[in-house]
Amino acid sequence: MRKIVITFLVSLVFTAFAKAQDKENLQTGKIYFLRSTGFQGSAAAFKTFIDGEFVCKLNNKKFSIHEVPVGKHECSVQFGGKVSKEKAEKFEVNVEAGKITYVQLVFETGMFINNIYCEEVTENTAKKKMEIMVEDTKCL
Repeated sequence: MRKIVITFLVSLVFTAFAKAQDKENLQTGKIYFLRSTGFQGSAAAFKTFIDGEFVCKLNNKKFSIHEVPVGKHECSVQFGGKVSKEKAEKFEVNVEAGKITYVQLVFETGMFINNIYCEEVTENTAKKKMEIMVEDTKCL
């Protein structure tokens, strides 16, 4: 009888530990991509990527929301293609459980080359920018 009780208690502890691990692994946060590049470059959609995977084709004055597991993620943006280019500038963000990470898409023009990249912005900055934006829920 004693062995049965001990076996039962040990199995309860292992089950509780496994459930806690599963719950921890299921925690997510969100990445918001924000695009308000002004007139320059407004005609072309920007392709956004998380961890090398295409997630959204985003037009000007739009934002998109992406739920991801907690932890570090690599974001990038480029002009064309649905495959992340090696030359695309990568930007690392740390996503926390239940939190939002705001990533702004920046477009710079120069004499001989145009550059596009991601940068993290604060919640206050993002909310101010989002006042004139619309969520793109069908950005694929």
